[in-house]
Amino acid sequence: MAEKNNDYMIDVAKDSTYLNQSDEYRKLYADWRADPDNLYGYQFVHDMREHTYIDGKGYVPHLAEVAESISLVKCCGIMGVSLLIMFLMDLVWYFVCIGTFPEASNYVYSSQIGNIENADFSFIMLSGIVGVARYVVPLMLFFKVTKLPKKVAFPMSTRRFDLLANSVVIMLLIMVIGRIINMFLPHIFGIFKVDSLYSVLWFSKEPRSVVTAFFFNCIAIPIVQELLFRGVFLQCFRQFGDLFAVLSTSFLCALCFYDVSYYGQVAICFITLSVITIRTGSIFTPIIMSVISHTVNFILSYTVLAGLPQAELIEIVVIVIIMGVSIVAYNNLMNEKYKILTVSQVKSGMRYMKKTQVMIASMSIALWISASLVMTFVIMKVL
Repeated sequence: MAEKNNDYMIDVAKDSTYLNQSDEYRKLYADWRADPDNLYGYQFVHDMREHTYIDGKGYVPHLAEVAESISLVKCCGIMGVSLLIMFLMDLVWYFVCIGTFPEASNYVYSSQIGNIENADFSFIMLSGIVGVARYVVPLMLFFKVTKLPKKVAFPMSTRRFDLLANSVVIMLLIMVIGRIINMFLPHIFGIFKVDSLYSVLWFSKEPRSVVTAFFFNCIAIPIVQELLFRGVFLQCFRQFGDLFAVLSTSFLCALCFYDVSYYGQVAICFITLSVITIRTGSIFTPIIMSVISHTVNFILSYTVLAGLPQAELIEIVVIVIIMGVSIVAYNNLMNEKYKILTVSQVKSGMRYMKKTQVMIASMSIALWISASLVMTFVIMKVL
């Protein structure tokens, strides 16, 4: 019996490539996708010489689009369920705060600057625990259901660790641009009698409360957030193309913050983190970037909210320094050696717009988007 000529064979799982990843990553990913019992892996193996007869069209080749669409629907479904669980946790905590901590809030609005009260230590502690849990629970669910290999879900390549310093500076640049925009938002939102959001943190001058708020806001929450968004979500959707994975997960996950003034800034942050995760091949890079940017933002916000002398001057100096250094960092990242802002697109049977339509049409994703937008209006503070 003659052996099949591999030149005619299509195996999308084994033929796919992933930038800056090890051979072990590629093998684990391919094996996961090729598992016949795996509902979430995009797999398609076909001999190009085989065709199917369709009445009115004649003989047409088998297409990978159907297989990709089925897998995409499954992945969107479990991601939507994961995000809905996050929403339900946020909703429960919102009503707990109203009943137990009526004077406290997970948000600091622009109208509170210069006249903000200290949050109770118990509120900060509980808020931090809930803040971590809102990412850990969906993370564990998605990871367990999809059975994505650990070394794929949380890649740890060290091939491009040299990009870290420049990447951190770019992340800080996005953060300070967001702070600059926040200086003008109160005037714009004021026209519509809406109080704009200044920051997402819990404020208190009590030492133990400050330390606790710092730990959760700058270390614990950023880490689990990256493990969920740049870990399992991004890595799972890379099988449908890096560009689609970056944009779709970034824009959807930006809705988790339930604030119109934050959507744009968070989406840009998430896109940057996702792209650099792919280009460096490691989950450690976005974690470090996120921790450092949250730390700098926390310090600047606290100096302003605490009413420290020369707080505004300190913020301006820091912003100028970061913007100056970012010019050098950007040039380094965009030169011929790195090309940091480019991502490859794997072979796909579906066009980008078709994938987007499939994602939005997913019942759980559509329900999540609707719920998050409703929550946005619920927490909106009217002047």
